[in-house]
Amino acid sequence: MKLSARRLGTAAAFIAACSLFGTAAVLPGAAANAAVLFSDNFEQPTHNVWLTGSGGTWSFAEEDGSTVWKQSSTALTPTAWAGSGSGTGTAVTARVKPTSPLSGSALVSVAGKVANPNNLYYAGLRGTTLEIGFQAGATVVLASTPFTASVGTWYTLSLSFPTPGTVTGSVTGPGGASATVSAADPGGPQAGDKVGFYMRAAGASLDDIRLTDALPPPPPPTGTCQATIAIAVTVAFGSGYLAYVNLTNVSAAPIAPPWTITWQFDQGQYLQSVFSATWYQVGPTVHLTSAAYLPAIPPGATRSEAVGFIATTPAQAPTNATFNGISCPLTFS
Repeated sequence: MKLSARRLGTAAAFIAACSLFGTAAVLPGAAANAAVLFSDNFEQPTHNVWLTGSGGTWSFAEEDGSTVWKQSSTALTPTAWAGSGSGTGTAVTARVKPTSPLSGSALVSVAGKVANPNNLYYAGLRGTTLEIGFQAGATVVLASTPFTASVGTWYTLSLSFPTPGTVTGSVTGPGGASATVSAADPGGPQAGDKVGFYMRAAGASLDDIRLTDALPPPPPPTGTCQATIAIAVTVAFGSGYLAYVNLTNVSAAPIAPPWTITWQFDQGQYLQSVFSATWYQVGPTVHLTSAAYLPAIPPGATRSEAVGFIATTPAQAPTNATFNGISCPLTFS
């Protein structure tokens, strides 16, 4: 499965207060030994995946036969971040097309180890250089090397952390023109593990971002399902319905939060809001993680009305439910 964002209208449509969790994806051309921890080609409808901050004017457009995400403001430091898993042994790569001059302080970059707009690492194009650095309340440039980028041209940027204490950036442009720069990492930013885009006084079109890990992916969860899931509709109205998620602990041990449920909406439904949980939806697949403050569920007990949501019509049963990564039964009423 691939995380994607598309056509949410405005930046305000991206909910700014949620937790994001990495999802494996396989992209054509990915190295055989590299696990894709997060990817987005902006083609598939999604909800609540990307966070944006520090200004910015975000929209979607069709360019060169592909849907791209555009940031058109040339003020402040527009930043967007998503996914998880950025750290030692990983690389984030994306296509970027500057849409405003890269003179002076203007910068277009990919970002890694993102905690928030004020704490991140970046590899980007500034003036006539490829530059790597980090933002930790102030911008710290770690290294740069000559590379001239043109407005309206696509470039592939990469930021990697090949070994502990090392940061590397690279760029490839038309005709195979390329540059690479590396530097020691002195540390500084608050720890984060998300990836995204970081701009300063510049606009750009953005596409095909992915986070890869050269390390083997962790094994999938094994064992029997700990809980049965019951979704009960309490109110149906013209544009959607309200439902609660009830869990019954069928295991011999308490179920402590946070726990994660996934399911698929096969009739085109999507979540509009959720309470007592964080969430995102990729196409038909919903990822819902409970709040950490909820009480543990004792063996044999049912936790009712702890988590609820509002979704669009029709109110029909979800399919392919999992609880903490393991397939589980789900009833709908």
